[in-house]
Amino acid sequence: MKAVILVAGKGTRMAKHYEGPKHLLPVNGKPLIEHFLDELPAEIDGLIFVVGGPHEQTIRDHFKDNYKGRPVEYTVQKEQLGLAHAFWSAEGMTEGRWLGAIGDDLISKKAMHALLAEDTAVLAHRSDHPENFGVLVADDDGNLVRSVEKPQEFISDLVWTGHMVMDQDFFQARVEPSARGEYETPDVWTKLSQEYGKKIKIVESDFWLPINDKDQLEAAEQALQERGQ
Repeated sequence: MKAVILVAGKGTRMAKHYEGPKHLLPVNGKPLIEHFLDELPAEIDGLIFVVGGPHEQTIRDHFKDNYKGRPVEYTVQKEQLGLAHAFWSAEGMTEGRWLGAIGDDLISKKAMHALLAEDTAVLAHRSDHPENFGVLVADDDGNLVRSVEKPQEFISDLVWTGHMVMDQDFFQARVEPSARGEYETPDVWTKLSQEYGKKIKIVESDFWLPINDKDQLEAAEQALQERGQ
């Protein structure tokens, strides 16, 4: 089973404090993304990095073709047209189920195992500020019934962490761009549910640290020290 990991982007929100890709920011003694990679279960036997933007070559030079025994492949997101668009760039590089992940957020190995135990699923965490994220709504069986990107009104405090397990149907369920001109993962999930009849389980994570600014970076440093990572 392969992991498709998004490492493209300009890193503009961290540019005042760090020159280079956010994924390689040093956090508690090693690059940020390596904290995530080191939590991957053994069943992940290959890594596909979705690259692009001004720091693409830096990522390629850092990882080359292997990370601690796992082969590394690359695919390029030529335009930044949303997360679904980024994951679509890995079409044809996986077989069956695959793990999709944002490469600059931190989760636990326990959460990763729980996510991979499901056929198709998205990882969620409770947030005090769900309006800043993609919000998830579950039915009584814990399956995804609705997802809204950065809602202005309260819908749920469960938000998507940027991690999911999908299969090959994800690449076939093409959708139209949203109002902001991007291809949104919630729209793909909705199509998978309504037109493909898929049950997408919402798995709640015990730990999640999104890192988008200097304050969150400092919080991550402290949290990782406390967790001994």
